[in-house]
Amino acid sequence: MDDVADCLLSVAWNIFPLMGKPPASPGNRTEEIRTLLVDACHDAGMRAREWAAAHGAGTEEDRLPFLRLAEIGTDANLFLGMVSGTLVADGERVRRRWAEIEELVHEADELAGRVKGRPRDRPPLPAG
Repeated sequence: MDDVADCLLSVAWNIFPLMGKPPASPGNRTEEIRTLLVDACHDAGMRAREWAAAHGAGTEEDRLPFLRLAEIGTDANLFLGMVSGTLVADGERVRRRWAEIEELVHEADELAGRVKGRPRDRPPLPAG
C-alpha cells in the first residue's frame, strides 16, 4: 500500500504545477477540476500511507479504489491538456473530451469519498 500512496502523491505532484493553486479561479472549470484531482489524490495518498502503517500491504481489492483514483487523475489531466491546447479547432471533439472529463470527475469524487480522501470542508464540485 506504500507503493499505492507513492503513486497517488506522484499524480497530485504532477498536476499541481499546471494550476493556479490556491484556490481555483471562480468559473475556471479546468482549474476547479485540477484542484479536485490534486486534493483527492494527495489526501487519498496520505490515507493509503496511514492504511499501510496500520494494516500492511493489503490485498488487490484494498488497493483497487486508490489505484483507480490515480488512473482517473492522470487521464483527466491528460484530457484537460487536450482540450486546452488544440492545434486544429474541432468543436465536436472538444465537446466529447469535456464529456469524458466530467465523467472522470464524477468517478473521482465518488472514489475519493470511498477512500476518505476528499477534504471534508470542501463542497462537492458542481457538474460542468
